[in-house]
Amino acid sequence: MLETSLFVAGIATLGMLSPGPDFFLVIKNAARYPRLAAMMTAFGVICGVATHMSYCVAGLAVVITTTPWLFNVLKYAGAVYLIWVGIQALLSRGGSKMSVSSLPQQQVSLKSAFVQGYLCNLLNPKATLFFLAVFTQVLQINSGLGEKLWYAGIIFGLSAVWWPVLVFLIQSGPVRRGLEKTQKVVDKLLGGMLIALGIKVALS
Repeated sequence: MLETSLFVAGIATLGMLSPGPDFFLVIKNAARYPRLAAMMTAFGVICGVATHMSYCVAGLAVVITTTPWLFNVLKYAGAVYLIWVGIQALLSRGGSKMSVSSLPQQQVSLKSAFVQGYLCNLLNPKATLFFLAVFTQVLQINSGLGEKLWYAGIIFGLSAVWWPVLVFLIQSGPVRRGLEKTQKVVDKLLGGMLIALGIKVALS
């Protein structure tokens, strides 16, 4: 079981580190907003992962991925949402200038920051496929609830650590000083990446 647990942890870590919608959204919000708002985005992503884990443990992931219309609804809803968030970033004027010692005035409500992270993760069909693939690799037909919860807990725990750490890294002094000079460029670049990811999801 230790070997399998390490496998799950390794795959989950690689999945979180690879650039994707959650990654770019958290970076965008950490670069634009105060720490609390950025943390709420990270918390939203974590709650999205918890939702994925819940239906994977319940066995509903197979239903979603084998029901074409349901999977397509999820896919296109996710694509539209990513494109919308990307457009919002492109249209942003950048707000007040960032400072290492003084964060900008909050430009987003905590609820909105949370919802952005939650929907970004929840509506990503690749997340559904990724978690389903991990679970089908490590679980047997007769696997008990305890075993399922253990592996789900590993993925959730890593997520709960990584996304807040990413916020701290982006808002650290050296990184923030670099972003301070290129805030508008960063907004446009990350917005473009989110739009591109949305289009890719829709066409996949």
